[in-house]
Amino acid sequence: MAHNLYDERLVTRKPAWHKLGKVFGEDTKLTATQAMEMADMMFGIEKYPQIVKLADGTELDTGSFAVVREPTSTDNNHEVLATVGKEWTPIQARDLGRMIDPISENFPVESAGALGKGEKIFLSLDASESKIAGEDHHLYWLVTDARDGTSGLTIAFTPVRVVCQNTLITGMRSSKVSINLKHNKSIQNDTEFYLDIFRDMAKTKEQVVTAMNTLTNNTLEKKAVDSIITYAYKDASRPTRLKLSDGVRADDVDAKAWTRILAHRKDELEEYDKRTQRKDAVKNVAYERLDIFNQQFGHFANTPWAVYNSVVEAEDYRRGHNGNNDAPASSTALFGDRAKTKARAFSKALEYAK
Repeated sequence: MAHNLYDERLVTRKPAWHKLGKVFGEDTKLTATQAMEMADMMFGIEKYPQIVKLADGTELDTGSFAVVREPTSTDNNHEVLATVGKEWTPIQARDLGRMIDPISENFPVESAGALGKGEKIFLSLDASESKIAGEDHHLYWLVTDARDGTSGLTIAFTPVRVVCQNTLITGMRSSKVSINLKHNKSIQNDTEFYLDIFRDMAKTKEQVVTAMNTLTNNTLEKKAVDSIITYAYKDASRPTRLKLSDGVRADDVDAKAWTRILAHRKDELEEYDKRTQRKDAVKNVAYERLDIFNQQFGHFANTPWAVYNSVVEAEDYRRGHNGNNDAPASSTALFGDRAKTKARAFSKALEYAK
């Protein structure tokens, strides 16, 4: 998938690689609210009880709730974004923009947008440039809010290597790097509280840059290199039916059932094998990128920094869906599995830092 933008709801200071959205220019300073309004992402969301209506007209309360997006300028219909529990509480885009406005006075908005059908909104704030491992990096704070029940509101640190435009994602578990707020009844107050703290993010930024520079200080043995890459790339998931039939033997069921199980397992094993091959293929790309990185930057060869960057480059390389591997990283490199892979690589690499 090339971008996953919600009807081109994106504003950015520089043209995006996919040429979608609006560009507001190098010299324009926008507050968070202004950027979000320009991106047309101020649509509201509400939570409603989910009711099951039986054939006789009887209505049953399921105890679950739907997150519903209101109609937008490009869609006249309400849209169900997710099913959530009783405690899940939304935070409106307009409230989030208001909270970020004071921060955007010191950290200008670089981009803002919405993904999917509005189930995720994001803003990136410009945190200026810094040297990491002797290279120029442009630093950003990334604020994202997931309205689909998969995660909460996250504030994370995201450097981008200026030379090759690879997007580095720092370990999401580090309190010095990011926070993740659950959508519970206190989401509004929690967001207000933490964003107030993050108004003074310069110190945190320097802590993260220092931590990243420690990744360059020691050379790793192959076992440690393998450890980082293996941790970044989790094993392929086993198909559900395959897991359910694990351990079932021929004498546990009748002959017909066993024949059906074998047929399903054959298909599921083929699917699992494909998943494993895809996972191994991208791991191999990471090793290939590590070899290239070692040749280009011999003084950092086989350091935790080199291994981490090899994973980052492998994940950014995977965006080749548009035929241009030199293009800036797409949103898929900032969210979802690719971002999680980078974050795992960073967290594991830090264990080998000195």
